[in-house]
Amino acid sequence: MFLLVLAVAVAAVAAGIFFVLSRPTARRPGEALPDITDNLARDVAAGAPEPLLVDITGEVGLGDFRTFVGPRTSQLPEDMGPGAAWGDFDNDGDDDLFLVSAGGSLDRPSGEWAPSRLYENRGDGTFRPFEAFPEVRISGMAAAWGDADGDGWLDLVVTGYRSLLLFHNEAGRAFVPAAGFPGFDASDGYWAGATWGDFDNDRDLDLYVCGYVQYREVDGIASRAGSRSSSQYGAAVPFTLNPASFEPERNLLLRNDGAGHFEDVAPLYGVSNPEGRSLGARWHDLDDDGRLDLYVANDISDNALFLNRGDTFEDAGLAARVADYRGAMGIAVGDWNRDGDDDLFVTHWVAQENALYDSRLRDTDGDRLTFSDVSARLGLGAIALPFVGWGTEFLDFDADGRLDLVVANGSTFEDDGEPPRLEPQAPHLFWNRDGEFFDDLAPRNPTLAENHVGRGLAVTDFDQDGDTDLLLVHLGEGVQLLRNDMPQGHWLQLALASRNAAGQHHGRGEGSTVVVRAGGVAYRRTVGASSYLSQSSAVLHIGLGAVDRIDTAEVHWLGGAVENFGPLAVDAAWELREGEGEGRRRSASAAPPDKEQIVAFWQAQRAAMDAIKRDRDIPRAIALLRRALELDPGHQDSRYYLANCLAAQGEAQEALAELDRLRRQNPASQRAHRQWAVLRARSAASPAHLTAALAAAERAVEINQEETGSLLLLAELALLTGDAPRAEEVLTLVNRTNPRAVGGFFLRAYLAHRRGDEAAAIELLRAAHAARGPEWKPEGTVAEGDVEARMHRDMSPLADSWRAWDGTVDPTDPGTAFVELERALARYAGLE
Repeated sequence: MFLLVLAVAVAAVAAGIFFVLSRPTARRPGEALPDITDNLARDVAAGAPEPLLVDITGEVGLGDFRTFVGPRTSQLPEDMGPGAAWGDFDNDGDDDLFLVSAGGSLDRPSGEWAPSRLYENRGDGTFRPFEAFPEVRISGMAAAWGDADGDGWLDLVVTGYRSLLLFHNEAGRAFVPAAGFPGFDASDGYWAGATWGDFDNDRDLDLYVCGYVQYREVDGIASRAGSRSSSQYGAAVPFTLNPASFEPERNLLLRNDGAGHFEDVAPLYGVSNPEGRSLGARWHDLDDDGRLDLYVANDISDNALFLNRGDTFEDAGLAARVADYRGAMGIAVGDWNRDGDDDLFVTHWVAQENALYDSRLRDTDGDRLTFSDVSARLGLGAIALPFVGWGTEFLDFDADGRLDLVVANGSTFEDDGEPPRLEPQAPHLFWNRDGEFFDDLAPRNPTLAENHVGRGLAVTDFDQDGDTDLLLVHLGEGVQLLRNDMPQGHWLQLALASRNAAGQHHGRGEGSTVVVRAGGVAYRRTVGASSYLSQSSAVLHIGLGAVDRIDTAEVHWLGGAVENFGPLAVDAAWELREGEGEGRRRSASAAPPDKEQIVAFWQAQRAAMDAIKRDRDIPRAIALLRRALELDPGHQDSRYYLANCLAAQGEAQEALAELDRLRRQNPASQRAHRQWAVLRARSAASPAHLTAALAAAERAVEINQEETGSLLLLAELALLTGDAPRAEEVLTLVNRTNPRAVGGFFLRAYLAHRRGDEAAAIELLRAAHAARGPEWKPEGTVAEGDVEARMHRDMSPLADSWRAWDGTVDPTDPGTAFVELERALARYAGLE
């Protein structure tokens, strides 16, 4: 009888009908349901591992972050967020962390709210605030990393109540607010989950943003006394906390034009979901046709499954049996039973059970995508009834080869305090028992047994020790970073590098699936982990248990191409680059080489240097350096010389990629930043390329502020980007630091000539001639194929023009010295 009454209550809530239930149904969130005993009372299996997750929040530098300040005023935007996002914004090989704050009381000025913060992973197990991120004080919800403009650096979208913000990543050194999203006023919406994905397979990332409700603030709601209220399961709830009190907000599908400019095409493709109060969404190719589908979690309205048919989307939620009418929040996707297709896990509101939708795609030979909810028999259903579930993720936390589950819980009901607080709940940590049952291990860990108002959740291997760590976001408190200290089976980590529209390996493989085959088992993982308001790492972690060798890693790149890599060593991290067919060992987790490997490396490396310096055989040097890097991916000299050789052969994009790789490997490598800037500028095809080169030069100067070559490069790039005053300031510093810097005097002479100061121009040209010495002869313009010159000399963008000057100074017309320079400047000015 109790279940029948409860079911009626759920249906009534879903329909927007609110009434006080009879006294026997009145209860508090988190309170046990005595009528339901089977799954709740089931003992944890004897073979279950100990959940050794250790709270290290304070010691790593995250303890001061706050998700909310001030007393609640019982309004919906104060209670729904926030989340967090892991992503490597500085390309140094480890995941950094953006934490969203829900701000504070809506009756307070936003300047008093807690700010959202970006934390840089220092690579030593600690974090520090990244001060070059703009101050963001909003009623925040979600964050998601994605390379919006395809330049190889992760940009960031942040959502919230009346906020939808895009921040452009300036080569890992700073973030600037982007122009925004044209066509609508983001400040008049309530934006929740956001997820990046290339839905049209044009090699750039599009963005789907969930609209929640059309909320309107109400004054005087700080206390329940005198406020209009409704009843949910016997508890009085202000109408301002009930999503059914407000009309749903539409969702946005922001199509990328390839340059980071967006247009909302959701109505055109039929995915605006105007009747859904959407909280989360996830791009995923659920039917394995090479196109990203979209699953949307809605609150008190049908969830939506939009299957991508190329020119439109098919609303298939009902046909696929996943359009349930419950309060849905978090989404996780993974092949929990290793049957070759991906399944859906969805968290729900109190008394509604969570759902594990098992895909039947393989059972029907791919003819029709349907799912079956198997949560009840696996221990995931009834156990969730007392809880409100939010963030969730599949992960193999003990690397036994089976995907486990974690769920963040936290009530939406208020306590009896004044002002009222939300009631806390403990999370769930479900261990996958051989694909037969999920045991909740959280009560066996004192930290996980604690109650918090959980919301966001995201996972990564933040310390790069080969296991997956867990971050929980607690509303009204801060965050909790739990380091994974559990015994691990064998494992593999895979970072994908997909090509953008220009053919560069700037993508993270978003939407691509890897099937690792080992020991007769297929382990399936997909890049694109967005859960409730949060984003997990793009690096795939595959637990292998006792398997110590894999046969192949089969990558299904988004769009349909399949590429095999392997065999790959286990207990190691690898990068798989689209089109290469051979994995590259990531140095952060690489095993130490054996003696034979060391000998082979030095043989290849020394032979490569002989090919460069003695034989002038650049193609052979390239092949040898590639071989050396296969044996020792962390050898910086080999990567640097490989980049120079590639540049000498005219392979600018490949050279840039290698230098970018070196910059990620060693962010303090001045030569890597300098040479990347030189090559990016000399091969520039747009003003954006010059801007990126300028940022890299600034980084090189920051590392060593007295190195003349980097200062001169910075000055040239300032001149090329239209900042003549800055160029002159830096050039003056160049000559003060190095009185023999010919380029500094020559370019200062040009600037003096340009402003009409011919006397100064003549004096500076004579200083340039004197700095070069009496034996100076013009070198001539370096030809594109002049390998030797390019290999042994840094060629800055404008160096050809002053090196080709014959040294003569015409007192009547000093401008004759600048003919080649003005031609070069005109060439760069014509970039579009």
